[in-house]
Amino acid sequence: MDMEGACTKLDEDILDIPLDDPDANAAAAKIQASFRGHMTRKKIKGGEIDRKTKDAECANSTRGGDLRNGD
Repeated sequence: MDMEGACTKLDEDILDIPLDDPDANAAAAKIQASFRGHMTRKKIKGGEIDRKTKDAECANSTRGGDLRNGD
């Protein structure tokens, strides 16, 4: 089995995409926007989990006084 031929064929297929094609650029922009949105949602979701964990830790702390009143 000739794996080098398969890699070369794949590389040639990638190089055949014209970079100045408006349809290709529009498709690439949509893919990039979708990925950026996915990463942003993932980051926000992770932040909410961290915040909930920190809030729970604060609520369960052994110090019971209210710091605003000097207790």
